Amino acid sequence: MGNKLYPLSCDQRFKSHFFAADESNLNELIKKIRLFHDALEHKNDNLGKRPTEIFRYNDMVSPDFFTKRGRTPLQVTNEIKQIFDGTIKWHSPKTAFNITSTPLLETVAASTLTNLLNPNCLWDLPGGKFVLAEKNIIKLLGNRILKSNSSDGLSTFGGKGTLLYAVKTGLGNCDPEHKKRGLHGKYVVAVSYATHFCVADVCDYVGIGSNSLLKIPLLPTGEMNYEILETALDKAISAGAKIATVICNGGTTIDFCVDNAKKIRKITNALEKKYNLPYKIHLHGDTVFGWAWLFTDEVRLMESDCPSASKLLKIRKMLSNMSAADSIGVDFHKMGLCPHNSSFFVVKNNQKLNFLGGNVTAVDDGVYGNKHLHYNSIENSKSGTGIISAYTALCTLGEYGITDYLIYLMKVKEKYVELINNRFAHIFTILNYKSLGFEIVMTATVDGQPFEKEDYINLCNNIWYAKDCPIMTSQVLRYFSGGKPHHAILLYSMSPHVSEKDCEFLLTRLEKECRKIVDHKKKNSKDTNHLFVPK
Repeated sequence: MGNKLYPLSCDQRFKSHFFAADESNLNELIKKIRLFHDALEHKNDNLGKRPTEIFRYNDMVSPDFFTKRGRTPLQVTNEIKQIFDGTIKWHSPKTAFNITSTPLLETVAASTLTNLLNPNCLWDLPGGKFVLAEKNIIKLLGNRILKSNSSDGLSTFGGKGTLLYAVKTGLGNCDPEHKKRGLHGKYVVAVSYATHFCVADVCDYVGIGSNSLLKIPLLPTGEMNYEILETALDKAISAGAKIATVICNGGTTIDFCVDNAKKIRKITNALEKKYNLPYKIHLHGDTVFGWAWLFTDEVRLMESDCPSASKLLKIRKMLSNMSAADSIGVDFHKMGLCPHNSSFFVVKNNQKLNFLGGNVTAVDDGVYGNKHLHYNSIENSKSGTGIISAYTALCTLGEYGITDYLIYLMKVKEKYVELINNRFAHIFTILNYKSLGFEIVMTATVDGQPFEKEDYINLCNNIWYAKDCPIMTSQVLRYFSGGKPHHAILLYSMSPHVSEKDCEFLLTRLEKECRKIVDHKKKNSKDTNHLFVPK
């Protein structure tokens, strides 16, 4: 007889580390979460960012956290808590930094439970009904945005993932043979100047190179110039290039630029006919940000007391043209109040999903157990947290919840605009009054002296790296207004806790920081190259 086998979970050292086989010790997980949170610094203040000391990675990187015996719970807690130093508090009303929402507690609870049970959603047999939930979300997005009953798609790791799938689908569409023989010839991906910069990385990743990008100038409305698009595509096709994808903006984070996919579809249809192309040009709607506006309740918007509700209605109408696109991307960690990452790529025609992957095929008879998503996905280990987060958020919010959140964000912007115009006009000037979004782009002028590029850089450095860090704002490197680029301050407030007092505090502190820059310049006028970052 050999030695008896005892469960590792019975070992005193491991007893509290695992979820019980009968799932009876969930409180152990809750206690550990509370233990980690209790150890965090600056929980009870309204700082925009948890403080941290500036460091050099070469001085700090070390493998010494891994030991022979492991660490005690207290040692682990102390080790883990410092990792959160320097993180932005998205829930703070003093944070107006970027497009990142504070997630609903329901989505965090659902994604935490998902991490605990750890389904691999590459296949529905180990993933249970997570794949069904994923398909339900995709069907909803396809119906709502693409007006399609035959849509399909995949959850993925972020907005860059949706663009990666879009361009790869477009390559399969214009050159199906490339999947086996490799890329052959010249390919073009058409975008506007307002399209997210990561599309250049995507072209690199798929192997066609960032030089394949065809960048189209903007009209005054923020749309791509359709005449220039038509001319550029015509020239590319006549030179022998294949049009992999035309990407239509479905709401950019600054100025909310929306391209008219129906107009672009007319252009591509005409070119396909003119050159007798053997494929239809793939149109992708980059709605990772703008999708939420199409999930609002129109009547609730019309009845709202928010003066800016008309802008929400206008966006809703503009985005309805995305039904002409062949695919879309959606991020729930932007406007869906979900944790990172929760993104979806959706194709209007489910047959186009075959342009992704395909080196291995599997029988899909529509029966549970036969959904092998990894044959199309670039992921073979696929978390369910993005799926469950999006599903939970949609269930929790409904149309009314999404509508009320967008109305609230516009009301916050209105309050900032009111305060800037009435009390801070001596220092701040808003540039983007025409924007349909809820961001604010503004310049600073102190005692009659307009801020220069270096001043904005120093301003942000002072805010981002300050020890107390009471506010978090950002900057725009090149905002075009009056025919020229401006370096400017960017306010992007998304916290659900913002009051008028918080708006006043942020602007007052921002003015103080601006004056600090000017005072320093006066004292150090000869040292023009010195960047002011107070310790």
